[in-house]
Amino acid sequence: MKTRLTFFAALFALMLAMSLLSACGGGKTAESDSFASEVKLFERTTVPDKLSSWNLLQSDGKLMRLNAATVAYDLNSPLFSDYSSKLRAIYLPKGGKITYNGNGVDPFIFPNGSVIVKTFYYPKAAGSDAGYIGAQAVSHQTVQGNSIDLSKNHLIESRLLVKQADGSWLGLPYVWDDDQKDASLKVGGDVKRVELVSDNTSRQKISYKVPSAQQCQQCHATTSAGGGELLPIGTKAHNLNKTYLYGAGAKNQLDNLNDLGLLSGYISAAAAPKAVDWSDASQTLDARARGYLEANCAHCHSTTGQAQQSGLLLGFNQTANPLIDSIKRGICKKPLAYGGPGLPYQYDIVPGSPETSILLYRTSHTDSESVMPVIGRASNHVEANAMLSAWIAGMAKAECSMP
Repeated sequence: MKTRLTFFAALFALMLAMSLLSACGGGKTAESDSFASEVKLFERTTVPDKLSSWNLLQSDGKLMRLNAATVAYDLNSPLFSDYSSKLRAIYLPKGGKITYNGNGVDPFIFPNGSVIVKTFYYPKAAGSDAGYIGAQAVSHQTVQGNSIDLSKNHLIESRLLVKQADGSWLGLPYVWDDDQKDASLKVGGDVKRVELVSDNTSRQKISYKVPSAQQCQQCHATTSAGGGELLPIGTKAHNLNKTYLYGAGAKNQLDNLNDLGLLSGYISAAAAPKAVDWSDASQTLDARARGYLEANCAHCHSTTGQAQQSGLLLGFNQTANPLIDSIKRGICKKPLAYGGPGLPYQYDIVPGSPETSILLYRTSHTDSESVMPVIGRASNHVEANAMLSAWIAGMAKAECSMP
């Protein structure tokens, strides 16, 4: 009898410990591809040199795992970053909830002490040059879960957005060490030499640029023309309204956050807006283009972003709204802040003529004067550019007249 009581007491203690661990932030129980440990938070004056100090991620050089207190997520149309794959996760402090305002346009409002972590990595490929990281070029990410198998993948960097006690966000870039067991803080950014190998075995050598903390501000200061307060970009309802493969099975991401008690003001996935996956050929070209331009351009091309002076609006709420002036969406619009390559390029979008549209010219070039976005891309997104070209070509032809 005493043995049975001892067994049940031990079992109860184990269950209680697991419950307490799962309550630290995300509210998830530990899964086989995650680890359970208390997440540690730091203010901007005490930021650690090593990523492991945060306890958000853990790597032994063979497997990188997310903390079970985080919630992994993906985006319908992710930002293109030189064909890298990304593992994203959210951490919320105990008892914290994300405020959802219901329109799906503005970013979610996170409680102080929240962390958004995004890890960039490449599937391994045999490179012809030992001085480069041999990486398989992936046109669109499909891998999900809570971990990264390092026998098949190579970690590049992990970026943190940390909401401080004063309500401001702090952006931090960590670059993974050569042994893949930890990452080091690189406030000034870094450069990694990567050799991309495509499906047809063609190779391209690029300089993958890890942004500096200051460059984080250029994109994430979405309400102050790139010069003020940082804000999250991807965590909006229309980006997260999709299915994710968690350890316990597939589930809508918004439903998952709500069921975990981490989302306030939520009604249902059906009532929330949804951006389409730009690579989904079953969707219309217009919807695919809008999804892609929202993910890759709208953080700057809005009325409050860094490219506000261009007058080109590419946000989900702008390109999806038929009441918005077509010129503001680039149709027969002359560039206001770009000299351009010269004739025949005179307008951002020339309906029926992708070969003379400045928008496509800039998304298909990598030189410093032409490249768009200006940060985070050293290669051309060939597949997406083909989609954008077809989108413009399919527009009813119109003659754009000079002012």
